[in-house]
Amino acid sequence: MRYWLLTVCFLCGAFPGTGLAAGETRSAGRHEHGSTALGIAVEGQSLVIELDGPAANFLGFERKPANDQEKQELARVLNVLRDGATLFLMPEGAHCRLQSAAVSPPDYGADGHANLEAFWEFRCGSPPALTWIEAKVFTAFPGTVRLPASVVTAAGQKAVVLTPGTTRVLLPQ
Repeated sequence: MRYWLLTVCFLCGAFPGTGLAAGETRSAGRHEHGSTALGIAVEGQSLVIELDGPAANFLGFERKPANDQEKQELARVLNVLRDGATLFLMPEGAHCRLQSAAVSPPDYGADGHANLEAFWEFRCGSPPALTWIEAKVFTAFPGTVRLPASVVTAAGQKAVVLTPGTTRVLLPQ
């Protein structure tokens, strides 16, 4: 798996509010309820997507689950996050297939805040046809109402903010 492009973007500050250039460490990150950061990188046939946001956006709470119902909700959320092929749609002609997924369960800090992070790597058989990505995050996680998205491809970089009414990112061509 090659996450170097996203790592470089975060370290250089290409993803607003997430990198060292913003004066924050990666583990502290930006923590804004309702807003979840989306990073997209395309290199050759590899498409890597990262999602990072407050656990409250996904679960409705940020503390450790207090009962069986909350434990079941956490398990459900982690399972939904593992299925990147359902959370992100691409043009059929790009022939993108999910290769791997990595989901980090919340790290419950002493400050009462917890984030969830997920990474997906797709392999695209026809990269020139990969012209857009649609995020189904708002449907899956109604606690997310704003999705600042940063995109890096060989053709350029861009940043957009997705909302429940605007869920598609056009990739630089």
